[in-house]
Amino acid sequence: MQPVVDAPVLVCENPQVLEAVAERQVEGWVVVCTAGEPNLVVDEVLGLLAAAGGDLRYHGDFDWPGLALAERAAGRHGVRPWLMGVADYLAGVAVGGPQLVGTPVDPSWDPELGAAMRHHGHAVHEETVLPRLLDAMGHGR
Repeated sequence: MQPVVDAPVLVCENPQVLEAVAERQVEGWVVVCTAGEPNLVVDEVLGLLAAAGGDLRYHGDFDWPGLALAERAAGRHGVRPWLMGVADYLAGVAVGGPQLVGTPVDPSWDPELGAAMRHHGHAVHEETVLPRLLDAMGHGR
């Protein structure tokens, strides 16, 4: 019988998120950092966690590659984007960010997000919204 994962699993893109979770000693979460595009080992770990019943939640950059990563993770492992909606983007873009580059992606989980990103034309990197992410993790599941 496979073990059941009873803690939510944060799948993050940026190693700074993993470091911050460890430094803040956030409890009650499993964290897997892809460091960009998941390599074979990370992909295997995500598959095992998903097969074990893990509640996989993805958080990454609000840029076109970040949205594409989220779409692929959702398709492969049933990962759900978390704190990755249009309201989250708008809160982050208010502090500024680099210009969006690359091919636009319309996220399946929030069609308004892609439109808002095209309208504002700026990316929001994961580390920019790190305090909000850590607060959400610290307030339970």
